Amino acid sequence: MKEAVVLMRFLRHDPVGQRFGVAGLVIAWFALAWTSLALALAIPLLLVVSEVARRRRDEEPIVDDLEDLY
Repeated sequence: MKEAVVLMRFLRHDPVGQRFGVAGLVIAWFALAWTSLALALAIPLLLVVSEVARRRRDEEPIVDDLEDLY
């Protein structure tokens, strides 16, 4: 816990510490934004790929003829 107090004092009072703190926040924000962007693009892309794969299969629907069993 002492390390956290020392770090917070460093970030509050030291100009270099403030720059490191701001840089860390900016990097964290960009990481979160790019992750969200990648996820937002990946979901529709996966849906398109699955639809193309389904259409390429072009299989006839399976018809279960129960009359063959009797």
